[in-house]
Amino acid sequence: MSKPQSRGPGRAPLPAAKVAAFFHHLGRTGSVTVAANRAQLRRSSLYQRRQDDEAFAERWAQALDLGVERLQDNAMNRALHGTPKPVWRNGRQVGSVQQFDNRLLQFLLRSHRPPDREARVSRRRPARHALSDLARRGRLRRARRPACRPRTVA
Repeated sequence: MSKPQSRGPGRAPLPAAKVAAFFHHLGRTGSVTVAANRAQLRRSSLYQRRQDDEAFAERWAQALDLGVERLQDNAMNRALHGTPKPVWRNGRQVGSVQQFDNRLLQFLLRSHRPPDREARVSRRRPARHALSDLARRGRLRRARRPACRPRTVA
């Protein structure tokens, strides 16, 4: 039998088996609420323990990262491969079609693009303006130069 882990003075310890179950479910779901419910622990107790115990907080962060990665993988799979949508006719299911979520795919692509690259891409002007920009800059440079032209004698 596992030894309960102490939660500090005046508090009942959290059973080690339930803590292990919590981290297992947190890693699978990425949801503190779902993991706490499945481990039969109170969320408030878990949050307090995370605040008080550095090792617990580190384990929490690792499990949560794993859960979020699983959710991202699941979302990417649904965006790329679609989900089956039943086709009904006269009250009976006659087949199914793959339904793709383009908004989900766009969101995932945007989340994988580094923010600095996205900013550079949005600031970039279309190529057709490049030559006109060069010409405009050349005219400005010439206008700023002092007049060095030879004088004509009349």
